[in-house]
Amino acid sequence: MTEVAAPSTPEPADEPLQGQVVPAAPADVAPAGGPGAVPDLAQFVRARVTADADSGGAAYLAALAADVAGYLAAAHAPATRSKYAHGWAEFQGFCARFGLPVGVPARPTEVEVVALYLAELGRTGIAMSTVAQRIAAIRHKHAEAGQPTPTDHPWIRQISRGMRRTHGVHATGKDAVSLPLLAAMVGARPVPPRPHPAARAAVRRAYLIALRDRCLLLLGFFAGVRRTEFTAIRVDDLELLEQGLRITLGHSKTDQEGAGRAIDIPYAPAELAWLCPVRATLAWLEAADRRRHLARRRRVRTGQAAPPLLSGITAGGNVRATALSERYVATTVKDAAADAGQPDEVVDALAAHSLRAGIGTAARAADVDEPRVGRLLGHTGTTTSIYNRPHWDGRLHEILYTWILAHPTQISAPPQGQGQVL
Repeated sequence: MTEVAAPSTPEPADEPLQGQVVPAAPADVAPAGGPGAVPDLAQFVRARVTADADSGGAAYLAALAADVAGYLAAAHAPATRSKYAHGWAEFQGFCARFGLPVGVPARPTEVEVVALYLAELGRTGIAMSTVAQRIAAIRHKHAEAGQPTPTDHPWIRQISRGMRRTHGVHATGKDAVSLPLLAAMVGARPVPPRPHPAARAAVRRAYLIALRDRCLLLLGFFAGVRRTEFTAIRVDDLELLEQGLRITLGHSKTDQEGAGRAIDIPYAPAELAWLCPVRATLAWLEAADRRRHLARRRRVRTGQAAPPLLSGITAGGNVRATALSERYVATTVKDAAADAGQPDEVVDALAAHSLRAGIGTAARAADVDEPRVGRLLGHTGTTTSIYNRPHWDGRLHEILYTWILAHPTQISAPPQGQGQVL
């Protein structure tokens, strides 16, 4: 007996299906890319303002639309946007290699594609912090396109949890610059005598570079600022006080809205004048003809931006108006360590962040209380504990070596040919 199917009742055209997302905007101005995509305000203004409308009003609305675009761009820090762009590009490259559909912006990426991508990240041994950044990049790209994000799927969250349990979340980080190493790095970069104004360009340039790099190493260590904050400091962010130097930071990683915080760096004792970051900074600003831009106590600012604290030097021995790059900070740290005679293994483990990690590690080794260290580093939670890294403790061996040297008859060098002398 043939079963006759019941006639289906068509759904009304204007009635949404169960679970369907209905756009709030009218069809004639619905933004492309999905109901949650960023609206095109310029198109909205053109569609709503008639041709005979006040031209001044239309221009003003267009200017407001441009302001909205600026605010949207400022919602994330430049470093965050760069990480999102890099993470999304890596995900696109994975999909292209295997012919998998990305989906965005037309539709959301399939959950299965994201799962396979996470599995490949697990095989490459990439740090879990980087995996979290890649997941955030995929989520951000879907939010921009107004599409549901596959990274919020329970399956993906379980996969992420399994990866953390399998591979662990420990992050080694770059090595910290210790105080003895900092002293050796500064000692290996002596400042030549102040050249005559008529000296050759190469002589003036070498003098300026030496002063700037000493300021970079000492202030970068004792201020404990992040490399993005360090290269963004302008001279009028510095205030010279009786006790020392005050640095006022605006935006930072933990202060995206720019409430600001101050870092006070006192003068070092006279016996440590060569290691004083305040004196090194003032010497650099004096040579670069920038000391006059130091902020006064009331921090009166003019409409013209002050020059950056750290900037490049031209071949002609002139100070550039542009700030140094973060990459140069890292290069200076590595080069100074190499000049101090450190082996390649030590140099390779250093980076720009090693200065910030150095002051955190040294302060903890000196039994400075954690809240005070956290205030210097600008931490808002328990992040300061990551700088409680192992510091060199070779005192036992130093005592033992001293005893051996004091008792040469007890332990003698092996006869030639029976042991290798390194």
